[in-house]
Amino acid sequence: MTAAPANAPAPTSTAPAPRGRAIPALAPIAQCLSVRSLYPFVLRWFAAIEPSTRAATKVLDVPAGTGVLSAPLAAAGFDVTPADLFPEYLEKAERLYHGPSVVSAFERETGVTMDPAVRAALFGAKVADAPRPGHLRAVAADMEAPLPFPDASFDVVLCVEGIEHVVDRHKTLRELRRVLKPGGRLLITTPNLLSLRARVAFALTGQRAMKSYIDEHTSVWGRSPDGQRTYHGHAFLVSYYQLRYSMHHTGLRVRRLLRSNWSPSSILLSPLALAVWLGTRLAQRRAVRKFERLRKSGEIPSDAAPPYDEILRHIMSPAILFNATLIVEAEAVADQ
Repeated sequence: MTAAPANAPAPTSTAPAPRGRAIPALAPIAQCLSVRSLYPFVLRWFAAIEPSTRAATKVLDVPAGTGVLSAPLAAAGFDVTPADLFPEYLEKAERLYHGPSVVSAFERETGVTMDPAVRAALFGAKVADAPRPGHLRAVAADMEAPLPFPDASFDVVLCVEGIEHVVDRHKTLRELRRVLKPGGRLLITTPNLLSLRARVAFALTGQRAMKSYIDEHTSVWGRSPDGQRTYHGHAFLVSYYQLRYSMHHTGLRVRRLLRSNWSPSSILLSPLALAVWLGTRLAQRRAVRKFERLRKSGEIPSDAAPPYDEILRHIMSPAILFNATLIVEAEAVADQ
């Protein structure tokens, strides 16, 4: 694995991160309620990137699975590298969905209609679609092992529904940070354990949903024929708090949470939000006192900003209270 020389200047991400370029669409709340999949919300993030910069925007999609996101992103002009523990999944999908319409393939795989405004932003208002030529191939990569890419290779790392399948998320996040350029973005998604629905389900069952299950047999979702590769199911679920902690200690900083598909049950439970606010504030009091004590003693840098207001703001946001899926945009920082 290649690494930059110790005395070389740190490469920086040349591709601009999307910061909210306006894309006309359904009202945000209506879309969150009507769309039952996280994938359109991920595509919306990429659609906000200026088309003229996309060819220079190197994107790692891991785990890429069947290429449900790699294919439309490549068709939209991004320099995409799919990677997966089971690269054969993408090969099979490329044969199955090869044809004139990448949008049709996306909609068949996800079961949702691509927003016309996002489609136009991705492929151009005059085109509104693009072919899926069938030549994408995934790099064989294990998220629990060193990734087969040099340091600072990518402007964006896309990790959709992957982190909850790995045993050691610190190790995985450290690798994702390593292959990101400083200033690059990690867009990561995982089931949201702190939605109002998930909180109630956990109180009753100890799991994030009434229909969830984790056991040593049925939570194995796949194995390679030789038995050397195991696809663990949702055995290692991670909350916003845990993900934030792990990111901080692996050179990543949370920049914002994105809207995603809302849980109708969480909407119905919205009267519980006041209790969540109160409980969060009470739980933070001891940490706030400890933070100040450690900062005064020098164990925490004197210029370190307390994170508690930001944490509370995130916890009380619709992205936490209502999202079925947590979508986090994080930045690769230089001071690892």
